[in-house]
Amino acid sequence: MSRILGTVRMGKFLHFALSLLVATGAYAANAVDEEKPNGRVCLSLFEPGPPEKEEVFQISAPAGAAKIVRAYIDASEKCSVLLAALTKDGKLVNGWRPQLSEVPGEFEEILLPKTPVKWDWSTASVPFDFYVLFLAPDSKDIAEAKKLVDAMQNPKVDDRVLALQTGKLKELIGRIAADKSNSNQAPGSEPEVGGVFRGAAFPWRQFAQKVNFSADRPGVLVLSSDSSEKK
Repeated sequence: MSRILGTVRMGKFLHFALSLLVATGAYAANAVDEEKPNGRVCLSLFEPGPPEKEEVFQISAPAGAAKIVRAYIDASEKCSVLLAALTKDGKLVNGWRPQLSEVPGEFEEILLPKTPVKWDWSTASVPFDFYVLFLAPDSKDIAEAKKLVDAMQNPKVDDRVLALQTGKLKELIGRIAADKSNSNQAPGSEPEVGGVFRGAAFPWRQFAQKVNFSADRPGVLVLSSDSSEKK
């Protein structure tokens, strides 16, 4: 009984930690120390065309059958990045599978999710939070995250199993955020400068959010629909 109660208390604590991370004020972009390891991310909304169209992803963006969400990422030094989009009640947004990938460093960009995974924006989502975690190469959390994320990629996984895996993923993110509170909340809102780019390379770095990370303090960015609604 005491073990069960302990598990329940830990679950409530991690839920509180995630809620606090989203609700509290964040470090401004100019708080990032460019001399220290840092990572950048920009979410975009891509439409195949022709012509191809791409713009900064906005929570308010109209859904469309061919539209997909993509994440552009780079970092000053080699690291790993964990991406997950979770609704307020702890479910995957539109069934989007989380992603864990190595980032090569020296600001060499990567694009997620990896094929064949797609983050469809065919239907708008209920309010959600998009978590981006930059983890140093020797982080002890990478092995656990990889095992969990790999297991969640199966598109035919049973819904009950996927729900359990999603719960574990939320706990992992909550634990990382609670134990090593180097966090930066970035609102998933209308960009101040932007527009639709047609048939041209998307200049994602103009709109990227950034955060510092180190061996003992992962960088955590939270793009929250709550922030968008308050604007």
